[in-house]
Amino acid sequence: MDNIIEKTKKLINVLDNSELMSNLEYYKERVVLNKKLLELIDKYNNSNDDYEKISLKQEIYKDNNYKEYMKYYNELFFYILKINRKFKEYTIDRRCHK
Repeated sequence: MDNIIEKTKKLINVLDNSELMSNLEYYKERVVLNKKLLELIDKYNNSNDDYEKISLKQEIYKDNNYKEYMKYYNELFFYILKINRKFKEYTIDRRCHK
């Protein structure tokens, strides 16, 4: 178990220093600095109208910085899903659950 913990710490360190995280942070900063884009995102998040949301989403995705941010965000998300599945395999012990 200690080996898994140490390797997990290394994985986190490698991930923190990865090109993926660097790109994600770079594009996030660019998105955050774009006030018009943030207004569109906020409007999208607060809308209850499906047609309006589709229109807003199309407008948001016209921004290349946002597209790049989402590309790296999704990549990270899927890595995390894989990692979580592995941890679940290691930690589930049916004898502990009723």
